[in-house]
Amino acid sequence: MSGTQALLIGSGALVGFGAFLLLRAVLVVEQPRLADALARLDGRAAPIPVGPMPEEGDRWARAAGRAGAWAAARLPAAGLRAPSQAVALIGWTPEGYAARKVGLAAFGAVFVPLLTAVLGVTGVRLPVVVPVAGSLALAAVLFLVVDLVVRDQAAEARGQMRRALCSYLDLVSLRRDASEGPTIALERAAAVGEGWVFRRITDALVAARLAGDPPWDGLRRLAADTGVGELADVADIAAVAAQEGASIAPTLRARAQSLRVQLLAEEEASANTASEKLTAPVALLSIAFLLLFLYPALARLMAT
Repeated sequence: MSGTQALLIGSGALVGFGAFLLLRAVLVVEQPRLADALARLDGRAAPIPVGPMPEEGDRWARAAGRAGAWAAARLPAAGLRAPSQAVALIGWTPEGYAARKVGLAAFGAVFVPLLTAVLGVTGVRLPVVVPVAGSLALAAVLFLVVDLVVRDQAAEARGQMRRALCSYLDLVSLRRDASEGPTIALERAAAVGEGWVFRRITDALVAARLAGDPPWDGLRRLAADTGVGELADVADIAAVAAQEGASIAPTLRARAQSLRVQLLAEEEASANTASEKLTAPVALLSIAFLLLFLYPALARLMAT
C-alpha cells in the first residue's frame, strides 16, 4: 500500500468518524446517566454525585448552550421559527433546536471542501464550482433534516400519548365507578399509571390545582401544548360531570374504545403503506439480478 493510499484511507476514516460523532450529538436526544435510569426503574431517588463535578462536560454544555441561545435569537430574524409545540413535546429546548440546525449546516458547509482537499492530495482535481455548490447543497439539506427529525419524533410522541390515553380513560372510568369525584378520579388515575405520558398528565393536573383552576383546564392546556386533541375531549367530559353530576364512566369507556379503533385503523394503514414501499426495492433487486444474469450473453453478443 502506497503512502497516498494510506493517507486517503486514514483521512476518510477520520472524516467518517467525525461525521458520525457530530450527527449523533446533533440528532440524538440527550441520554440519561445509567445510575439515574436504574434508580427510576427501582422507584428510588436518583443518586447524588459525590465529589467535584466534571468541569470538561460543564464547559462543553455551557458552550453549546451559548451557541444555541445565539442561534435561537437570530433564526426568527431570518424568517425561521422553531416549531415550539413539537420541540417541547420531544423534550428539546429552542436553543438545542437552533444549535442542531446551525451545527448540521456548518458541518455540511465544511465537509465537502474537506473531502475535496483529501481528493486533491491523491491527485484528483475538481473544479471550484463543485465544492462550492456541494457544500451549499449539503448545508441546506442538513439544515432541513432537523425539521424532519422533529416532525417524526413529535408524531411518534403523539401516538404514544394517544395509546396511553386509552388506558387513562379506563382508569378514570373505574375511579368513577367507585363513586369518586371527577377531580379525584382524574388525579388518582394519573398517579396510578407509569411512563412519561402519565407524568405529563400528572404535572398538568398539579399545575392546575396550584393555580386554583379545575383539572380539566389543565388537560385543555396540555392538549394545546402537545397537539393531542383527545385530551381536550377528556376535559370536556369531566367538566360536564362536574357541572351536571352526570355519570361519565360509560362515556369514558366508549371514548377509549373508539380511540383504540382509530389507532388500530391508523396502524393498519401505516402497515399497508410500509408493505407497498417494500415492492420498489424488491423490483429493483429483481431487475439488477436479471441484468447480472443476462450480462455475459449480452457482452458475448456485442463482441461478435
